[in-house]
Amino acid sequence: ATPEEIPLVPSPANGEPGHLTGARSFNLMFNTNIGPYDDSSSVSYLRPETAQGIFVNFKNVATVSRMKVPFGVAQIGKAFRNEITPRQFLFRSREFEQMEIEYFIDPKDDYKQVQEEWIMEMWNFL
Repeated sequence: ATPEEIPLVPSPANGEPGHLTGARSFNLMFNTNIGPYDDSSSVSYLRPETAQGIFVNFKNVATVSRMKVPFGVAQIGKAFRNEITPRQFLFRSREFEQMEIEYFIDPKDDYKQVQEEWIMEMWNFL
């Protein structure tokens, strides 16, 4: 849509035109730091394929499994990243085994208490 047409586009939430925000930068990758140092040289990006899928499929998982919050979803999978090393101009592929756990709670609940209960339950499980 052109800039003139954007105010005419209806909002998916209420169907009224003129309620959409402008375009924003959107990044699917999760960034983290690898190693003991928290600086720009240790920044790495986790694959969005699993964790984003958990959020995208939240309603489907909750409906099909007949779950009510609180509940958790865990996924495990391989990630491959190509990288170029500055030495000898080599291309190599790095393989990671990654696991994500997302635990959903009612937004009205005290998240700190729920988190502590979940941590204690996991320690007892181990």
